[in-house]
Amino acid sequence: MNNKIYKKLFVGFGFVSIVLILTLFVMSQTYIQNLVYHERLSQMEEVTHQMFHSLEDVIDNHWDEVDVQCNYLYYTPLETDTDLYRYLKKLSELSNYHEKQIELIAVDAAGRYYTEYGRTGLLREMNYLENAPQRVSYVSNSLTVDDSRMVFLEQLSTPITLQSGEKEITLRYFGIAQSMTQLNDYFRCDAYENNNSVYVLDNNGFKLFNANDTELLKGHNVYTVLSQMSYLHGSSFAVAKERLARTGSCYSNAVLDGTEYYYALKQMENAQWTLAFLVPAEYVAVNTQKLVNIVMAVIVGFATVFSIMAVIAGWFLLREKQQRELRAFAQEAKKYGVLYAAVVDKRNPDGLCDIVVSAEDAARVNRIADRFALSAVDVEKIREDIIKARKLTAGQTQPGQNAGGAKQPARPDPASDKAHTVGDGELREMLGQSRPEPAANENPTTARR
Repeated sequence: MNNKIYKKLFVGFGFVSIVLILTLFVMSQTYIQNLVYHERLSQMEEVTHQMFHSLEDVIDNHWDEVDVQCNYLYYTPLETDTDLYRYLKKLSELSNYHEKQIELIAVDAAGRYYTEYGRTGLLREMNYLENAPQRVSYVSNSLTVDDSRMVFLEQLSTPITLQSGEKEITLRYFGIAQSMTQLNDYFRCDAYENNNSVYVLDNNGFKLFNANDTELLKGHNVYTVLSQMSYLHGSSFAVAKERLARTGSCYSNAVLDGTEYYYALKQMENAQWTLAFLVPAEYVAVNTQKLVNIVMAVIVGFATVFSIMAVIAGWFLLREKQQRELRAFAQEAKKYGVLYAAVVDKRNPDGLCDIVVSAEDAARVNRIADRFALSAVDVEKIREDIIKARKLTAGQTQPGQNAGGAKQPARPDPASDKAHTVGDGELREMLGQSRPEPAANENPTTARR
């Protein structure tokens, strides 16, 4: 096999190996990243499920408190609104509501609400009471000036009528309102080192409360911001919102201002508000991500070492093949009595060497090359050297005569046939060997002198 062909095959094999390794790396990277994405979503779902469950317990406890206060109200004799204010103040003191930032409230049929401080005004969120629900819970920013409060109202089974001056008021709902800051401890997540953000939204996605000092999602409507984020892994806000409406919760990830986030939306079961949980991706499934990075580093390192070893092994195999060819040529050259010189270019690391022989020995070298197919020998080059040598010899003597003046038989010109090679007879003649006599049934050829 010719060395050039061998080198081309070797280079081609190396190139294909590198391409295959890179393709495998890209495919494994994509596959692994997809697994990491689902693992992160699963881990986030598990963590937020615990937080959401704790919040649901807090809401249930508030409803239990409302039930108790409604029962107290039923069995307390009240005649005027002044009695109501006095009763609410006394009950707040006994229940230590001031430290808990809890306030008792009552709502009449006209939408006015009352506290221990008297009649406060019209209830801003009357739309929650339009259908006369048995229970309603929402977040309000209107009960106090600088504080958001979660409101829990229960419809009285029997309305209570009180005298207010010359008029009468009929209480329809009774319950409590508590500052949302009391839930901050439940909004923090130790699994993410408290780097998460929680927003309380209404049914349309408007912000009602931000549990963090940092405002990650700019704007009043969180749904609008989420819909404008760049989503990964084939997800979208439309898909997330559809799942929220269908299952009550959804999980996804998206990029905002160059930072990747994972978020969760949860519709509370016993309250008319939605939680939006947001955390940077760098804090989600940190140990899993570290393990994946280590595995990928090992894969890349192994692939690099394998490629280097393959190149070194191929280089040694090529050099060993060239050394075997050189030893084989040396043995055959000694057998045929060919003098040669091996010229090595030390500046060229390919390991190839040039074999320099006399023009008179070109035919013998041709024979050696044909027998052993040594890639180090260019047969066509040797043939051209033979033709040149014959022309040089022919120029030193007269055409058609030998050195003694005798006329020689005509011999075809090798230069006229590109496929001409040195035959056995010519090789024996050049080596000084006798030619065997032709068989009786063969046409004899012209004898050479």
